[in-house]
Amino acid sequence: MFGALSRYLHNSIIRKYETTTNTWLQMGILSVEYIQYSVAIMKLVIILCVIIVLVKYNETKKENKRKCEGIHVNGKNHKRVVLSNGINRPYQLSISKPNHTIYFSYNTGFDNTSTFEIGYITKKQKVVRKISAVKNGFATAINEKDNIVYFGGSDGIYMDDISKSGNIQHLIKGHNIWDLFYKDGLYFISYPTLKLYKYMGGNKSEIQKNIHEKIYQFAIDGDEDTFITNKTGLYIIKNGTNERILYEGAKVFRAIEINNKGVAHFCGQNEIYVANKHKHTLHKIADIKDIFGLVFDHEDNIIYSNPHEIVKLLPEECK
Repeated sequence: MFGALSRYLHNSIIRKYETTTNTWLQMGILSVEYIQYSVAIMKLVIILCVIIVLVKYNETKKENKRKCEGIHVNGKNHKRVVLSNGINRPYQLSISKPNHTIYFSYNTGFDNTSTFEIGYITKKQKVVRKISAVKNGFATAINEKDNIVYFGGSDGIYMDDISKSGNIQHLIKGHNIWDLFYKDGLYFISYPTLKLYKYMGGNKSEIQKNIHEKIYQFAIDGDEDTFITNKTGLYIIKNGTNERILYEGAKVFRAIEINNKGVAHFCGQNEIYVANKHKHTLHKIADIKDIFGLVFDHEDNIIYSNPHEIVKLLPEECK
């Protein structure tokens, strides 16, 4: 680029100047020494101008590159907005959308140990506040209609009314909670059996006989289709059927989350997928390293966690 620009300037400016000065030389207006000196000075000025232009061009290019160094979701650039950091393995995210309070499980031990608690952050408060009433808190879920948040721990399930938070009740005892999911009722997976139950009120729960296998995650999407994961991968059980259909692709998942439109999203270890229900394959929509959890705010913006942060992704035009 430098050579081409220099040649252009030489051909368009220097040659015209040389032609003019040669005419003046022939007319005896200027001396040879003066013309040679002025041409040299002009060439030096042009070289300096070219260098300045190239430096500014490279600075602008680097700045634009920095602006585009976000995360691409469905091919569109998104900037990272860190909501909280310094957290050890935040997992099992849920969000109260009206007040943007995010609940999650996190490790309070060392990196090579697993001692869990439930914590939360608010829109204005990045520092984690813990909910100490839940023993070994590992799972969260939200009943958006009734404004209730559920916490799962090693001694059962707790609930809290978000509108008047602080009066935590112990709903279900006798289960070590692995995972929680809410849609028209509270479902939970008990550990170590990895069997699916549904909360029936009071202190009662019923095992879900239609899900007979051991599972890691469970979710129902907007089409009332059920997704489950186990050691062999991801399966769909379509509404009104009992057939398990295995999805091609990734086999290990850290979360299933339904967005505001009812679309299921699946977190692999370094990717986010959505389901192609016609081909029974997974379509990758984002690459995110070491993703642990996923949730959506009221505008369907992705909020995810990695080993030490909770991050929101916001659309940003890449110039």
